[in-house]
Amino acid sequence: MRPEWRHDVARLATVWLLAVAVEVAVGAVFVQYVGRAGSAVIAVLMNLLVCLRFAVTLLPGRVPLITRYARSDAMGLPADREGYTHALTAVWAALLGAFALLHAGAIPDLWSSRAVALAQAVVCPAFFLGEHWWRSRALPELGRATPWRTLRAIRAAGG
Repeated sequence: MRPEWRHDVARLATVWLLAVAVEVAVGAVFVQYVGRAGSAVIAVLMNLLVCLRFAVTLLPGRVPLITRYARSDAMGLPADREGYTHALTAVWAALLGAFALLHAGAIPDLWSSRAVALAQAVVCPAFFLGEHWWRSRALPELGRATPWRTLRAIRAAGG
């Protein structure tokens, strides 16, 4: 039997490759019909979609997305730490919303869509990994935070 983390990595890689394939295919259609701005349009739409996935969970009466994931973690989530996951959900929504706006600026050629895509490809993974480093130090009672542990918690929460 494969170790658990390999299954998580394989699943994440598959989902990521599928998302990239869909984005490339839809982007090709947009480029065909919208012109050069097609890739920026699809980047705006994809970022807004994921931004909204985070943001709608911040509405009153809802459980913030990262709070739901953290509650499914093997270490659990103490009630007094839910503010951290609430804020983290808001930061992800804001970050993705900001990238949607930056990609939108590439539609009228205010700047390069490639430059924004490159920046996003660096900033988002760096933020994801940096947050794990920070959480391990800021909330030591929750144990060492790792991307693999996060993926297990997301899977346990139903994705």
